[in-house]
Amino acid sequence: MSNDGIPFSRRDVLLTTAGGLGATGFAGGAAGRDLVEVNVGVRNDAGRDAANRAAAEVKREFSFDALTIRVAPAAADNLASNPNVRYVEENGTMVAFEQTTPYGIDLTDADVAIDDGNTGDGVDVAVIDTGIDAQHETLEANLGDGWAAVDAACTTNCGGGPSGGGNGIEECLAEWDDDNDHGTHCAGTAAAADDGTGVLGVAPDVTLHAVKVLACDGSGTFDDIAAGIEWSADQGHDVQSMSLGADTDSSVVADALRYAADRGIVIVAAAGNSGPCTDCVGFPARDERVIAVSATDQSDALADFSSTGPEVDLAAPGVDTLSTVPRDGYAEFSGTSMACPHVAGAAAQVIASGVTGRDAVRNALLEAADDVGLAANEQGSGRLNVAAALDGDDGGDSENAAPTVESLSASPASTDTADAAFDVGWTVSDADGNLDAVELSLTDETDGELEETVSAAVDGEQAGDTTRLVAADDDGTGNEYAVELTVTDADGASASDSTVVSAEEDTADGGDTAPVIDRFTVTDDSNPNWSRHTVDWAVSDADGDLAAVTSEQSAGGDVVDRASTTVSGDTASGAHDLESRRTSVTEIRLTVVDGAGNETVETRSF
Repeated sequence: MSNDGIPFSRRDVLLTTAGGLGATGFAGGAAGRDLVEVNVGVRNDAGRDAANRAAAEVKREFSFDALTIRVAPAAADNLASNPNVRYVEENGTMVAFEQTTPYGIDLTDADVAIDDGNTGDGVDVAVIDTGIDAQHETLEANLGDGWAAVDAACTTNCGGGPSGGGNGIEECLAEWDDDNDHGTHCAGTAAAADDGTGVLGVAPDVTLHAVKVLACDGSGTFDDIAAGIEWSADQGHDVQSMSLGADTDSSVVADALRYAADRGIVIVAAAGNSGPCTDCVGFPARDERVIAVSATDQSDALADFSSTGPEVDLAAPGVDTLSTVPRDGYAEFSGTSMACPHVAGAAAQVIASGVTGRDAVRNALLEAADDVGLAANEQGSGRLNVAAALDGDDGGDSENAAPTVESLSASPASTDTADAAFDVGWTVSDADGNLDAVELSLTDETDGELEETVSAAVDGEQAGDTTRLVAADDDGTGNEYAVELTVTDADGASASDSTVVSAEEDTADGGDTAPVIDRFTVTDDSNPNWSRHTVDWAVSDADGDLAAVTSEQSAGGDVVDRASTTVSGDTASGAHDLESRRTSVTEIRLTVVDGAGNETVETRSF
């Protein structure tokens, strides 16, 4: 059984220098202290001797005909004109590429779903293929248990085959390690981690399982493929992704598909690469239990190689698709193989959102698909739309939800001056996870004079804090002040709320007793991808002027998540849920503030 039936169109991603530098015209004066660091390529020993004589310092000599030296600019120019020297270049730098969002992730609005906090967390996806790189920088954290058929187990001595004869890895780190590239590429599209490295997958927090049923040459027998489907079903996986197929049906594979479907697994398969055609969907994609996926390009046109037919359920990007390959590599492949894992990752997202049942998941994907103008046998219900399948933002076609002011309160705070100070507790939220900024203003109600304005940057779905606002030179007669809060999101939508607070006639005589933390317990529910903590708290204040309670999650001294609750009276209790994608959280901090500005802090270290 071949994996797709046609060769991949592939373009490897290579590092490049940060900037081009000429061989001559080096910056800097002629003084001995003004040196440049250059790489010198030499033709012979005479060239090497010339470079050594010119060097103020030899940094490195290579086994090949080159060396790195520190040299005066004028001497570097002279070396560049030496006939025994091949080149002189400044010793520039290269940088690691930042994470890239492949066009398929953007086109299907998977990035919108991820920005809304949907990551596929808790869902298990089996990639039934050539294996998955066991140590890839942006896949390793998501890898769970794997399995390999005996005849398909990883090898470093591939005998060749329809997919090019393997990738020539020097060591197999597991039996299910990928010795071909194909499975790792599919895995990256489905679930490359959102960790700032490499590429982003459709569902970056799912658990991936390598089910290696195809050997290094990209082929596998019917019984091995059936055994892989069976093993995955027995593990209780949620989704099976199969970028493989044949022209003929297999009864034993069909039995395995029935076995998996009976256990509630959502099965996704590539339609095949036999196009152009009108009715040529391969097996197992054409099985009624399978979501069959055709391939489109960046313009939503049908890929010329894509199989089509009445069995096609969805279309997804599959032309020049950028994803992961062993070891820590990235490449562009084309095929319905590349379209399939987009849909598998989307199915995982739908399951993680709470949709249960194979049919319900399938219907959610089909009903949310975008009609891109292709025939039904080419696109099925349409091109995949991940965000719409989750009832989220459709990437710009629906109205942006406005943020909300959840709570706003203000209480007098004591000062040692004639100023009137107020501690303002606030909490804001945004359903789109798109918070941008909060602005607070303090206005004297007596004369309408604006006393102070404070702005704060916010992000995510919810934010809260206690902010001090001050009216300078208050006359101490208990004036009333209006506190107004306006929250905006990144799309410009806003919401406002206000409250009125009276200054105490003597703001220096506020409560002197600091609040007390009566209970502070932390439950740690972290996993390899997320740091999650629940803070259960109870506080009290003898002066009866509690103002706010805040919990903070810190990593390396940086606050990575915060939750705040406005409180009042002499006792209060509650719980805060904190989570971040930083797995290096070292401290949870609880802070309680009263109306007089007194503050009590406790921490828990991890």
